[in-house]
Amino acid sequence: MRRKSQIPNIVTISNTFLASFSLICAYSGSTELAIRLIFLSLSLDVLDGLLARKLSSMTEEGELLDRVTDRIYQVIVPSLIYVEAMSWSFIAELYAASIITIAFWRLIRKVPAKDRFIGLPLFTHTFVILCGYLSNNIPPVYLMVLMAALSAAPVPYFRRLFKTKPDSTSGTFWQLRMAVPLLLSIVPYKPLQLFFLSLEIGIIFYVLLGWIPFIRQKSQAKTAE
Repeated sequence: MRRKSQIPNIVTISNTFLASFSLICAYSGSTELAIRLIFLSLSLDVLDGLLARKLSSMTEEGELLDRVTDRIYQVIVPSLIYVEAMSWSFIAELYAASIITIAFWRLIRKVPAKDRFIGLPLFTHTFVILCGYLSNNIPPVYLMVLMAALSAAPVPYFRRLFKTKPDSTSGTFWQLRMAVPLLLSIVPYKPLQLFFLSLEIGIIFYVLLGWIPFIRQKSQAKTAE
């Protein structure tokens, strides 16, 4: 049983290696390989969370390692890809430094509720940058700076379209979260440019509108009073 409890940590450590390797690939100019490794890391991130819940082996150490690994492949590597795509412009560099700082600052911040994100979630930066790169539609730097500000601000964003228990491992939700990134880590990208463009636009809509449900909830609560 004790050996089984270590399985999620082994998956997390493996993911840390992949995330670090993707960083090296991005720095050396192997951008497509770095992106494929990011998608693979996204899939492994879901797997280690699922295993930790299934085996009842969630620990503070494992959670911290998982969150640090998230910062590597969700923030640092995409930021490097973005700065490179923007020809190392000063504002792009400023954005990259800002979002990396915000990402690590969020490590020590307590999240008051599991039904919402407090601040724009970091994965939105990941997908906007990767989808923009793969669709040849690099997002403008003013949008990325706005996203960084929203990630630092205490703005609530909805977390789930459907009400589910945060610790639930039932249903197809986990399988889809693993399968889609895994598929994107191996498929050819050129035929999927329209798909990535659509995904980029969808995430930008979430960036701009994802906080509205909570404004409506507040106004309804005031009306009820």
